[in-house]
Amino acid sequence: MYLSILQQRSRLLASGLSVFLLVAAGAGCSTNNASNSNGSSGVSCAPPPSTLPGFPVPQGPPVITGGFAYAVKTFSHKVVWYKVENSGALASSGEICAGFQPTFIAAHPTRKLVYVTNYNSGTVSAYTIDAASGALTPVPGSPFPAGNGPGAIAVNPSRDVVYVTNFDSDTISVYEIETTGALKLVQTLATGGGPDAIAINSARTLAYVVNFRADRVSAYKIDTTGRLEAGVSTTTVPARGPNAITISPTDSSLIYVTNEETHNVSAYRIVDAATGQLASLSGSPFATGLGPEGVVVDPTGKFVYVSDGQADTISIYTIGAGGMLQTPRSPISTLPARDPEGIVMDSVTNTIYVVNRESDDVSAYKISNSTTGALSLVGQFGL
Repeated sequence: MYLSILQQRSRLLASGLSVFLLVAAGAGCSTNNASNSNGSSGVSCAPPPSTLPGFPVPQGPPVITGGFAYAVKTFSHKVVWYKVENSGALASSGEICAGFQPTFIAAHPTRKLVYVTNYNSGTVSAYTIDAASGALTPVPGSPFPAGNGPGAIAVNPSRDVVYVTNFDSDTISVYEIETTGALKLVQTLATGGGPDAIAINSARTLAYVVNFRADRVSAYKIDTTGRLEAGVSTTTVPARGPNAITISPTDSSLIYVTNEETHNVSAYRIVDAATGQLASLSGSPFATGLGPEGVVVDPTGKFVYVSDGQADTISIYTIGAGGMLQTPRSPISTLPARDPEGIVMDSVTNTIYVVNRESDDVSAYKISNSTTGALSLVGQFGL
């Protein structure tokens, strides 16, 4: 949940600021991080001694890989992991220190690697995954430098490349993944103001970045090395504050972008595969609850789900002809979970997971009606 202060385009997590001020007197977090199989009770990752400000990017969703779910615990500067049960429930399994204010997390689907952006450290942490326990171990040399305010992150497994958007320096960092899992910076590109989210198409030929302050979506061609070609295409968003993006898993020409400040979601179609040029769909943008911060399409390509951070709701839409969103169902309340942000769907268990920043937990939902897309709560699981 964000609050505008001083400047019209500034964002600050109102509920989190007091938390950061209270814990800011702690000692620095050790670089020798340790995991704990008993959950959150045994690992202390104290912040640096100076006051940490709130950060303006949404908290990313969990990443699910190899039967485990991984999520960032921003307020206590950790990565936590869970065993994913067949029901979609999460069983707490361990945690490890990250940098300061970890924000987004991504996994390499075949190399047992996890990467985490640390917003106020200006770094990316890298970990290897133990296949049996899911436990994380820092990669030698981790963390790796990024730009200012690294937020969203995406892995391109076809080229062993990682992309990181740097919200405060208006850039994208491109890294090669070395044999150890370490990151080697190979490219830095300018973006529009406030790059807030990134998505890669299924062919891994195009990358899309939403720019919160510039109100636009930028498209970049991905070359055979995984590097990005600058300035291929930009699309002005017919709304304000774009902050999250998803590409349909069944029709990779359909893209949906949430707009935090105008409380709606935009729908686009890729009309030129060479440049990535987007065209807005008829009726777009579509109304959401207050402060949308995350968006996902279910694996069948029938429904869109939007997490409304300021409303504490999830908006549900049926995808109609041509990718347009039909009149949404009444949104479901996430309470007592507060400030739902990053949202993702696990196609193995068909479970939707939502990170709730203010209540510091993860909610799990099942699609209970295949016609309407209605959701039923599996449970809430503490970060």
